[in-house]
Amino acid sequence: MDNHKIELGLYQDCLYEIKKRIDVIGDHINKKTTEKYLIIEVETVCLQFRKILEKIMLMSLVANKDAYAEQNEKYAKHYHAERIMRDLERINPDFYPVPLIRVKSENDDDELKRVENGCLTKDELIQIYEICGGMMHAHNPFSAEKSLEDVQAKFPVWLTKICLLLNHHQITLFGGKLMVVALMERADNGLPQAVIFEQEEKGDNCL
Repeated sequence: MDNHKIELGLYQDCLYEIKKRIDVIGDHINKKTTEKYLIIEVETVCLQFRKILEKIMLMSLVANKDAYAEQNEKYAKHYHAERIMRDLERINPDFYPVPLIRVKSENDDDELKRVENGCLTKDELIQIYEICGGMMHAHNPFSAEKSLEDVQAKFPVWLTKICLLLNHHQITLFGGKLMVVALMERADNGLPQAVIFEQEEKGDNCL
């Protein structure tokens, strides 16, 4: 069980980092923090989005530090998210978070159900990651000019989709034996909370 505690701690660390980056993005969207020039403002926020998306894809590998490190190194070398996604699916087909919502059942008990709409999908993650990755490179004067205003206008939509995906979710860890059900923010202290389960068979679902 000690290994499970370590893995759970690493997972909560990932969620905490995401939470802090979400706070930074929110401050920029709400104009609490701004950069002097629009291009620097957009690049700054895109970097936070990119780091969040990387964590979303890597979180399921926290049970295997070698696989985590290998994939993390790939992110540093290029921003081809679709290729990285294929690598992750090969390692852990169930790596992507499943968004949840707590509802009352007919007998008035709390029940977790999957959120079907409004959350960040795999395809959207790839698209946003590549847009943000493109902003990390110097502009080619011979290419079509990026519309910074158009990119900036997407920030609130992207943030909402990410929050809906992660606010309450479950995820299957590397190897398929461990599953985490997590909250991004506890009511009492505002910190992430995660509970780990051991599945008897790969592919079991808590829903």
